[in-house]
Amino acid sequence: MGSVSVTTLLGILAGTAIQYLVFVGFAVQGGTLKKWAEFFYLVYAVFCGGALLNSLWQTSSEIYIPYEESGGVMGSIMVAGLIALVCLYASSTGIKSVSRAAVIAAFLALTCLLVDLISAVFNADWENVTRSGRQGLLGELFRGFGLSGSLGGAAVWLGKVRGDKCRAATVFFTAKAAAAAAVFLTVLPVAGGIMTLTEHPVITAAQLSQPFEAQRIDSIFLVVFSVLAVFSVTLQVMTGAYLLEAIIPRFQRWRSLTVTAMMIGAAFIIGSRELSGLRACAAFAALIVAPLGAKRSAAESSG
Repeated sequence: MGSVSVTTLLGILAGTAIQYLVFVGFAVQGGTLKKWAEFFYLVYAVFCGGALLNSLWQTSSEIYIPYEESGGVMGSIMVAGLIALVCLYASSTGIKSVSRAAVIAAFLALTCLLVDLISAVFNADWENVTRSGRQGLLGELFRGFGLSGSLGGAAVWLGKVRGDKCRAATVFFTAKAAAAAAVFLTVLPVAGGIMTLTEHPVITAAQLSQPFEAQRIDSIFLVVFSVLAVFSVTLQVMTGAYLLEAIIPRFQRWRSLTVTAMMIGAAFIIGSRELSGLRACAAFAALIVAPLGAKRSAAESSG
């Protein structure tokens, strides 16, 4: 949400580079967490999941989710409930099934993003791209960290990676940086001229790009956006459920349901507040806890 600029992209890329360096060190340690670190990432997963649900809820009107007939707040609650059910179902199938489905979703997202990017390159006004922004590089770096909700999942699941963990971290953060660059290179030339007039510049850019003559073709891109958002929430649910079992081994049933309920509660507590400062501080803490909370005795060669 809010206006973005080239400085925003530079801040996100710089933040991704810092995250990568820290996680390489964590990977060298073996990628296994101590009990107190697992508890921290459980709380962090609930917080990030609630923030993601809240963001998706706020953008539901922009994404054209057809809930108008149910009316107002009840319609949004219905959408939130459907998202929660999808997350529960996906998390119950296991990490392998979700991983396979995520590959398909990622391919669709990459295809849509490339189409939108090509359309932006040929049809947009590049004078809209500006280096000035509402904050300096340090502020945008801080803002970018606040949007890095995947750090908890990366810290928890890195230890489960077979083979070279450093290579896995390299692929993950490289893909993250490339996706951010592609999104911003689409948004800046298309929506740069009206950046101060739109609350959701990324969604607005997809609406304005219109790479094909067919009307509302941008709806396809926005549906994919919603699918990716649901995958992000599902990742937080699965991470939280896994940590809940690790912390309380006897907790074998209803783990996903419990975590989902806590995330919905967190979303209602967050409400309309952006909490960018708190999210950034939480992301910085998630980055620091990974190497500090690593089990030294379990450290192994990442090769």
